[in-house]
Amino acid sequence: MNNKNLLIGYNTFANCIKEPSFFDPALTGHADWVLCHFDPRESVENSCKQANETAQRFDELGMDFVANFEFMNFSEHYTTDDGYDWCNHPDGTHRLNLPEEYVHAFAKHGNFIGIMHDEMEHVIINRNLSIALNNKKKRIYPMFPLYNGKDVIAQGELCSSQVKEFSDSIKAMGAPVFAGEHVFPVLFHTFARNGIIPNFKSQKENFSNLMFAVAAGAALQYKTPLWNCVDLWHVLTYPGHSADEMYHNLLFAYYAGVNRVYVEASNQFYKTHKDGSYELTEYGKQFNRFANEYKGKDRGYDIQDYRPEIGIVRYDDTFWGQNDPFMWAPILFGNKNIKPDKKAKEWLRVLHVVSHKSTSKHGFGWNKISPWSLRKHRSFAPMNALAVFDDRVEKDVLESLSLCFLCGYKIETSTLTAVEELVKEKGLTVVTPTRFAPDFVKKQVKFGFADIKDGKGRWIVARKADDLRVTRRIRHLLGNKDEIRLRFSEEEIILKIAHDGDGFFVK
Repeated sequence: MNNKNLLIGYNTFANCIKEPSFFDPALTGHADWVLCHFDPRESVENSCKQANETAQRFDELGMDFVANFEFMNFSEHYTTDDGYDWCNHPDGTHRLNLPEEYVHAFAKHGNFIGIMHDEMEHVIINRNLSIALNNKKKRIYPMFPLYNGKDVIAQGELCSSQVKEFSDSIKAMGAPVFAGEHVFPVLFHTFARNGIIPNFKSQKENFSNLMFAVAAGAALQYKTPLWNCVDLWHVLTYPGHSADEMYHNLLFAYYAGVNRVYVEASNQFYKTHKDGSYELTEYGKQFNRFANEYKGKDRGYDIQDYRPEIGIVRYDDTFWGQNDPFMWAPILFGNKNIKPDKKAKEWLRVLHVVSHKSTSKHGFGWNKISPWSLRKHRSFAPMNALAVFDDRVEKDVLESLSLCFLCGYKIETSTLTAVEELVKEKGLTVVTPTRFAPDFVKKQVKFGFADIKDGKGRWIVARKADDLRVTRRIRHLLGNKDEIRLRFSEEEIILKIAHDGDGFFVK
């Protein structure tokens, strides 16, 4: 199979493999792989037997699988009858703790893709919030030990080293790959830099293609595959998206160069009758429709061929707009000592600009309680070949850009040098606050604004990216307000967004 083809899957649970419907070719015959949730409630020995049995069943079906784990995100205590603690650590932290022999059991039959930590970035930035909501003392369980200070960079680098250690430990046990699954548009770069495959949720509570832009930048910068979870949840509603919207999100994954896509969850694909018979629902029919059309189809490109034209460069500080009084504490990296300031919020204004004002200036989507989030959810927003990079992106990754925004707490000197060279040599337009501008540009800033030519390109300095003087000068680079444009090395895809925002037409 061409490794640039989209591999199509769905998720299920380990106990589902015993249901007759699971073996029906109407479901299994249309997928390349399965994401399987495991909940090891028995001893390590018995859990290993279940892992081996499940792997064998998938092998019989000729299907690859990923072992997904989410139980630790909701369970305060998880010690099985043999005394093994699957998630708590002596220092008061709480994270997945897999026995090595358990991972080995998955790998016995050769169809084991790897391990996925469900919503790992959620656990880090919200300190296992789901557990706190369920326990009487509202006890907070950080995933890793936190930095005892207020320095954003110190906490960020500590988190990066902890993620690397965790990722390395999972793969050292025998997992071929380790993947995350992101609710929020943060930590993609920190994960990718440390060996964890970026995996963005689409639909759910965010704009699918803007989530893609963040994850795509991480995959492109760190040369990893890109995965995509098409999630049927919307806030507390399940399913919260239509079957047609699901189909178009799968279709977007195909056109966007995603390597693996899956739908959460397959229990919406069929309904079981009292007599034990079952039938496909509209969700199952639309999934099969998509798989019939695109499984094994020679796409000819993937995410590593993506050539963005608009870039955002920022430190991966975990801020997505969290500040509502009920759920999302306004803190960074889950550290209550570190509060987001204007630097953390700059990129949200940039997204507001490049999405033709589709997003809020103060948040990324429908995740939080706000007047803006009362709007009807839309999966797709205008976007002109956008990607988001972290503070250490190298020149070769940025060479395709026509427009670049600099923002956040820190950008490496080598990256700033690369940007300066691209302005002079390639005609790049850069929008930046004064602190990231070259010295000769800083000297020409008056009242917080400057528009300075430099070689073939230009520097636009402003306090806010949505300054009218900025938007007037870059309007011609933003694309059309009703389109998503995706540019690859040898392909250009234009998707005209449907009126309801839940689908599109390929131009």
